[in-house]
Amino acid sequence: MNSKIANVIDTIRTIKNKKVTKNTMWIMSERIIQMLISLVVGVISARYLGPSNYGILNYGASLVTLFTSISQLGLENVIIKELIEKRSENGKIIGTAMVMRLISSALSIICIAIIVLILKPNDSVILLVTILQSFALAFQIYEILDFWFQSNLNSKYVSIAKAIAYVVVAVYKILLLIFGKSVEWFAISTTLDYLLILSIMLLMYKRNKGQKLNVSFDYGKSLFKQSYHFIISGLMITLYMQMDKIMIGNYINQNAVGLYSAATTISTMWGFIPTAIINSMRPVIIEASKESEKLYLKRQRLLYAITFWMGIFFALAITIFSNIIINILYGKEYQGATIALMISAWYPTFAYLGTARTPWIVINNKNKYSKKYVFWGAITNFLLNMLLIPKMGINGAAVATLICQFIVAIVAPAFYKETRESVKHMIDGIFLKNIK
Repeated sequence: MNSKIANVIDTIRTIKNKKVTKNTMWIMSERIIQMLISLVVGVISARYLGPSNYGILNYGASLVTLFTSISQLGLENVIIKELIEKRSENGKIIGTAMVMRLISSALSIICIAIIVLILKPNDSVILLVTILQSFALAFQIYEILDFWFQSNLNSKYVSIAKAIAYVVVAVYKILLLIFGKSVEWFAISTTLDYLLILSIMLLMYKRNKGQKLNVSFDYGKSLFKQSYHFIISGLMITLYMQMDKIMIGNYINQNAVGLYSAATTISTMWGFIPTAIINSMRPVIIEASKESEKLYLKRQRLLYAITFWMGIFFALAITIFSNIIINILYGKEYQGATIALMISAWYPTFAYLGTARTPWIVINNKNKYSKKYVFWGAITNFLLNMLLIPKMGINGAAVATLICQFIVAIVAPAFYKETRESVKHMIDGIFLKNIK
């Protein structure tokens, strides 16, 4: 095993050039800043609001996140490839994608308001909180510019923009705490965050001499044809990631949502590391596919290996120290989240394995299969939540999500001949095979 680990380290060192490592370090630095700010300000806010109001915030955020995948139109899975392959048309690609996202975001905001009115007809607080949070969808078009910087392995500017926004929003939240503002004021913070990021990134795009943005209706149709498979799969992923909080709120109460949200926040706190690695390696893997199948598959397996073993390490640490972590961060009021944390600590490993598969799917044009196995994951999670939440409470929701993530990452893709190969490469990566 030691020799295999040495091979992993050696292979990482030989990937492409120092630009990948530098790009990854910029992304990780930004995520570390985000994590530290979120940890300090978020925990203080959670203590101030209490499980009930904290639950209201997360209930609304779950509904907004549910529509995030719809408003994104699946573009995140094809834009980077388009930007790499069509350098001379980057202005058209970015401009068209941003307009598409704006239209879908506006429609999503309307749908969110209607759903809240149906689910919580007599709760004006939840309605207002959710609507305020939903405006963030419109400003998430900054992600298109993010993809442009990623495609050039130049995430430095994105990281700077996000870090500035995090600090400003942190100050905003601290002021809310000082002046004792209500939960509605906290709901605005996410929208403010994305607005700042978008504004800064537009300036940086211009400073980096990005092409003039323009819109093409015909190209928009072409983009949609490539990405619409990911809309459904993205929706399904979001559905089984967020339905637990929505169902907990409906089956139990907002207090339980607050406890469960505390557990899932901690269990995914380390996710900035695999996200940074995946974002940096994705363009490298896509570029490698132009050179040789052997090279890109070796890098794909390496990505699986890094993602899996990193997940195992963090899951073990969180499980062992779950009680201490809850007490230190959230206090005794959130002690009921301990067991849910021990369970939910394990599902991010499989979630990020699924994300790590994206380069293989894009390269092999297997987009349409994503929605199929994700669909089975969503159905499984929904049924398990219905069965387990009434019996086990928030612990049942954690078990349901863990089983679901395993099914989506490994079991379901193995049932389809066209994606079975990706499972084989994933297993090879997990066992550190064929990565050298």
